[in-house]
Formats: sequence, C-alpha cells, structure tokens
Amino acid sequence: MFERTEIVGAFGDQRRSVFLVAGSFEPRSVRATRLISAGAFSDSVIFNYEDTLDNAMGRHHVEQLKSVLHQKIGRPPFVLRCRFADPYSVVRTFGSLLTRENRFNQDMAFTLDVTCFTKIHLLLLLKYIADQYGTNAVRVCYTEPLTYATAFSRQLSYGIDRTVYLPYQVSKHSSKGVGLVAFMGHERLRLERIVQELEPDITVIILGEPGFSKPMLDYSRRVNATLIHRADYDGHYRMTSAPANDVVATADQLEHSVSDVHAIGCDTVYLVALGTKLQAVSVELLRRRGIEGRFLLGYSIPKSYERNMYSQGSGPTYVGVLPE
Repeated sequence: MFERTEIVGAFGDQRRSVFLVAGSFEPRSVRATRLISAGAFSDSVIFNYEDTLDNAMGRHHVEQLKSVLHQKIGRPPFVLRCRFADPYSVVRTFGSLLTRENRFNQDMAFTLDVTCFTKIHLLLLLKYIADQYGTNAVRVCYTEPLTYATAFSRQLSYGIDRTVYLPYQVSKHSSKGVGLVAFMGHERLRLERIVQELEPDITVIILGEPGFSKPMLDYSRRVNATLIHRADYDGHYRMTSAPANDVVATADQLEHSVSDVHAIGCDTVYLVALGTKLQAVSVELLRRRGIEGRFLLGYSIPKSYERNMYSQGSGPTYVGVLPE
C-alpha cells in the first residue's frame, strides 16, 4: 500500500539500504530527500540528466541534494551522469557503479525517489534492480506537484526526437496480433505518434481518474479528446480509467486491460506509460505478477522538456514497498 508520509526511513530487515534520486529543475525533486531520517540509509546515488546540468535551477537543486544526503547519511552521494534521450543510460551507469563498488552486495535494499526520473528510465531501473537483487528489495517514493506547466498554457515537452520500443517481458507464446495499452497524460502528441506507428489491432487507453486534482484530470481529458471519442465509435479502441496515485489499484486495472487484449488473440502487448509516475510504477508491478504474454515498452522521447515551469510546488509524498 502506498501512503502519504512525512518520513522516509530505513527499509528492510538487516539490509543495507541505498537511496536513489534523480536531480531536476523541478523544486519538488528535493522534497523526499529532505524527509529522510538521519542514518536511515548507508549510501545514496544522484542521477544527473544533461538537461538538468544545463539549467541553473537544476544545478542548484542537485547541490541541495548533495548537501542534504551527505549530512543525513554521513558520506557523500555517488553522482552519475545520464541522458534523458538514451533509454539505457541510467541502467548502464548504475550497473557500472554496482560493479565498481564492492560494498553493493546481494543484501542491499533500494528506495527510489521516482519523482523526476523519466518513465522509461524508471521502468528499466526497477526491472534491473529486481533482476539483480530480487523483487523484495525495492521501495519507491513520489512527491506530487501542486500543478503542472499546462495550467499556465505551456507544454511539458516539445517535439518528438524519436520513439523506442524495448523488450520488457519475453514469453514463449506469440501471435500475429498486436495490442497497445496506454496511460494518457498531458502530452497528446507523444501518445498519438506511437499509435500511428504501431497501428495495433486493439488499443486500450487509460485515463488517470481520479487525478491528482480536478483541473489536472480535466486537462488530460480535454487534450486527449480525439482518442477518447474514438473509443465511442471505433471497435479497435477501448477506454477505461485508473487512479493517478494508487499503484496497486492501477496495476489491477492494467491487468484487466491486458487480459482483454489477450482475449482477442493479441499476445504481443505494447505498454505505454505516459500518465503519472505512479501509474508507470504499476507497469512494473504488472510484470512481477508473471502474466503470460510478450510485453514491450513503447516510449516517445521528446526533443526537450519545459525547464522553467514544468511543475510548481510540492504536494504530498507517497511511500510504498512494491508487492512481490
């Protein structure tokens, strides 16, 4: 269960715990780190995206992360460079760190502040840790924004650099049918590009309802109106909803949607996480349930992000252990 909290404390029985966080130009990127209890973690890692380092506010927040983590953990954090346009950059740099530092052994547990990771990096990182350290070694936390740039008539991202389709779960069962299950967010063009490229036999779109706030939900419904209305008259489209901030309930709905896709003969399913970060975490929870089928991650990489007003303020911080 994911709950609102003011404390991000130690995790695991007799495990050494590592705190992972992504630096960002967003002010909320520092909040969970400030809530850490002193001495709760043995190590920490900051992932630095290149667009964060190119931004004065991003560099400021990274320096805050370094200072707070050093103070609360008692040793400086590891700082890793990564690129938001390179899907495997986070896993690659993190894997190199684990190989290089012999104190990261099989008894480690990890807490990920998922707030400012890109969703493709987040999912690949969660899968990597589960594969290397077991599914009981991961906890995540997330800080809601009070509002997004879309409330001020700005976009969250601009343009599309390219789309990527990455293996997520391989199965012996396969068919010619292709399905798409996608979370809708505030970036209509990124989802529409994937739909156009794949031309799936069946598309299930999931609206984040209830949303973090009514204005955020209303905007998502409005900006995705074309796809939503298509589900009313096109038999190849279906629409449903799942909460924006309830990982388990969203994973249940995602499993139901995947079952619907399998029922019409599509064993290959593309999962597209363009909704909230906690909805993206539910994709990893679905993978852990061991559902049969071939799953791939679909993701459209933007050319750039809105760096001055991406989000404003910090809402509640959620913390939860991913069920095995």
